[in-house]
Amino acid sequence: MIVNIVLENKTRVLDRLFSYSVPKELQSNIKRGLRVIVPFGRGNSKKLGIVVEIADSPLVDVKLKEIFKLVDHEPIISEELIDLALFMRDRYLSDLSSAFQRVLPPGNWKDLEKLIYLNEETEDKDISFFFQRPREYKSAVERFDEDIINRLIDEGVLKEKYDIKGRIKPNLVEYYTINKKVEVENKLKNAPAQEKIFEFILENGPVDKKTILMETNSSLSSLKGLVEKGLVSSELKNEFTKVTRDYKKYSKISLNNEQQIVLKSILDGDKNKFLIHGITGSGKTEIYLQIVEEMLNQGKSCIILVPEISLTPQTILRFSGRFPGKVAVLHSKLNQREKLEQWQQIKNNTFPIVIGARSAIFAPVDNLGAIIIDEEHDQSYISDMNPKYVTREVGEFLSEKLNAKLVLGSATPSIESYYLGEQKDYEILNIKNRATAGVLPKVNIIDMREELKKGNTSVVGEKLHDAIVNNLENKKQTLLFLNKRGHTSYVFCRRCGYVMNCDSCDVSMTYHKYNNILLCHQCGRTKKKPEICPNCGSKYIREFGAGTEKLEEYCYENFPDAKIFRMDADTVRTRQEYLNVFDRMNQGKIDILIGTQMITKGFDFPNVTLVGVIAADLSLNVGSYKATETTFQLLTQVSGRAGRGDYAGEVFIQTYKPENYSIEASKNHDFIDFYNMEIEHRKLFKYPPFYTVFCINISGNQRIATRQKLFELQQHIQAELRENNIKEIEIIGPNPSPISRINNRYRFYTFYKYREENKKIKEIFKSILVDNKYNVDLQGYKLSLTFNPTNFI
Repeated sequence: MIVNIVLENKTRVLDRLFSYSVPKELQSNIKRGLRVIVPFGRGNSKKLGIVVEIADSPLVDVKLKEIFKLVDHEPIISEELIDLALFMRDRYLSDLSSAFQRVLPPGNWKDLEKLIYLNEETEDKDISFFFQRPREYKSAVERFDEDIINRLIDEGVLKEKYDIKGRIKPNLVEYYTINKKVEVENKLKNAPAQEKIFEFILENGPVDKKTILMETNSSLSSLKGLVEKGLVSSELKNEFTKVTRDYKKYSKISLNNEQQIVLKSILDGDKNKFLIHGITGSGKTEIYLQIVEEMLNQGKSCIILVPEISLTPQTILRFSGRFPGKVAVLHSKLNQREKLEQWQQIKNNTFPIVIGARSAIFAPVDNLGAIIIDEEHDQSYISDMNPKYVTREVGEFLSEKLNAKLVLGSATPSIESYYLGEQKDYEILNIKNRATAGVLPKVNIIDMREELKKGNTSVVGEKLHDAIVNNLENKKQTLLFLNKRGHTSYVFCRRCGYVMNCDSCDVSMTYHKYNNILLCHQCGRTKKKPEICPNCGSKYIREFGAGTEKLEEYCYENFPDAKIFRMDADTVRTRQEYLNVFDRMNQGKIDILIGTQMITKGFDFPNVTLVGVIAADLSLNVGSYKATETTFQLLTQVSGRAGRGDYAGEVFIQTYKPENYSIEASKNHDFIDFYNMEIEHRKLFKYPPFYTVFCINISGNQRIATRQKLFELQQHIQAELRENNIKEIEIIGPNPSPISRINNRYRFYTFYKYREENKKIKEIFKSILVDNKYNVDLQGYKLSLTFNPTNFI
């Protein structure tokens, strides 16, 4: 028997599969997804690997070494996730280690240790005593023999779970129960606090310490007094950390006709891929809930993705309220313990519903029934780290592999997704009316050039200012959107024009007034704001431009009685801070919420009747082929936050380019008009979905040498393109990146544009850039490969 193994590694040299033979005594236990220890190299050092393939022949014609031992009894990941990792390696030209890191449990998989714990009561006293707490697999088999342990696992008496070796301590929770054999007699006389605790445990036991003290409003000393009297006893239990709150019941809502048609099409249709194009407030979430309900009735699991962590509280509220005790959460704000425990409980089928950001697509669910990607247009669904995957494409792979429903939803679908719908790859399902029968908000375009002529140089125009005043008088809430954090865009000298740039990056530093520093948003370096110009010595150092801090300052000055909160990466960092903002908005404790992109999606607050967009042009000037699409989506999404309750909404969009077609289309809430114009531009300028754009980006410590290294790779690629007679490809570069230096590393790029159907081009890229066919020395250089980049910086 021959197996191909991926090794745990971080080096380009080992970035491939290795073949090993399997000893006869291990062959009956070998499975894809098992971790194994193998001899490697001349010294036969022991290395950890994962069985990826069971093969008929070795990858290279050499004498094979044998696997030394198996680490796991059951696979650590499923065959479907293994196939997904291999798909991502080939689709995105990723290294194997990064692709497998996505589908493996959180943390470094070489540090994962297997623990064994009791699943149910057993009469074997030795087993019960030994497994009072989770034990390492190694110590368990030393005590009871490996065959016995594996048999008990197969029988369900014992269960496996994984922990990170030496880094995460067990989450031990102290539980208290009444000692049945002890007579109370007069032991509680003149001890009312202890009596209160005793009665609570008697009624609810066993109960954890935190709950006892909170519910009885008692002290720890009173509880310990009961233990000393022998009336109650305590026991430590290892528990999973709870990452979701207890939510109120969220009742099922009757669907209107449009929603019913969409739901029926998804559940009863022959296709497996759907795009719900529903205007903001059209009730897409209730459709998702009823899809999940049907899947649970069929014994299937579901994955629900949201683009921003800020959306998870609201999504969790609805799904946990409808399906209590069945929801797991996966996103970057969880700590390592929480991520691993959530992953483990998903793998154990404790939670059939998984909610999270894009990485939740890799959750180890069993019997997957549906993948739902809400706000599917959002660019956060595209990873900027290897493998640079597109979540929609990963969903398509899993949908086809597992025969699961893939449902995309958005009021402003991405151009690529809608094009796939037009090509019949997806079934487009339209919802044209709001679920509550409310109307879309009125949108006003404010030409800031006219404001400037009137002498208004503030961040808020006159009409928006008056609308905020009126909204405050009516006791309604306002959202103000500005997609730039900080106080001002840059600091410069009005005498000589000197701009305060970062010393390590070719970019200006942003002024943050709340702590009086200049911050580089690329490398994170800071400086104190100078009092005099470092170039000419003048005192005319001034800030220019506006960020969320400056907008907040304006609001405090002009609306002193309003309750104002700023929500951006500087003020909201943790999961609890997200929850606090969400709760305060729901409770009416915020009158004006100022924020960046994180407030544009999913927020559903019925008392928000006014939305103001400051500097709508910012996203038009980012130098990306998706700039107009992003602008239309942002404006439409943030406009959709207004008037979602019983009151009409109004939107003010401030811009210096009111004639731009993305701004015009957002005013009319007209996606189709925007799509028709944008798709023609994409076709004319050879951009996706008609062409693939492949970007090679290289960085190094020396400017000239880095450019030369990229040119060397480019020469090899062009030689092979000529050799294969490939002419229909456009090459742009090598050129300096838009920000040519970040963190003292110089950056250059080359673009290739070609039609997707030419598979040979991708093979050439792989052989030269991934397999390093020509042995180009890349020591000290960082190579980044991206298909259809959304961020050209």
